[in-house]
Amino acid sequence: MSTPSSVIDRFVDYYAALDARPVSALEGIYDVNATLIDPFGEHRGLPSIERYFTHLLANVESCRFTIEPMLEDAPRFAVEWTMHWSHPRIARGETCILPGCSVLDIHRDRIVRQRDYYDAGEMLYEHLPLLGWAVRRVKGRVRA
Repeated sequence: MSTPSSVIDRFVDYYAALDARPVSALEGIYDVNATLIDPFGEHRGLPSIERYFTHLLANVESCRFTIEPMLEDAPRFAVEWTMHWSHPRIARGETCILPGCSVLDIHRDRIVRQRDYYDAGEMLYEHLPLLGWAVRRVKGRVRA
């Protein structure tokens, strides 16, 4: 059996060039019953995670992650990352940068649970014409 770090290596490799990797490669990273949770929802089971990735990547022009060194307390890992992505209808297609982190639970060399933490407003809502203005205004008032 492989060590937990091997699945982490596969995770880092996959996300480093997410837009160039086939969704089918997720089966080498995630357990068939894995759960992925992010600000947009909860996805249970590998087929659901694969559908989610297919949908997310359908129209992006690019998507890759810079991943910082892992914090490890096996079988749990935490990783800080920066996503670099572009979509033709968001920010005029310019590359957007989004910081975030993931907490990963590993069992038998597969991820069984992943919880992603990032600001959905910063990722998406702030780049939409009217909604973006409102979100930025609310954030500015909270900071003041």
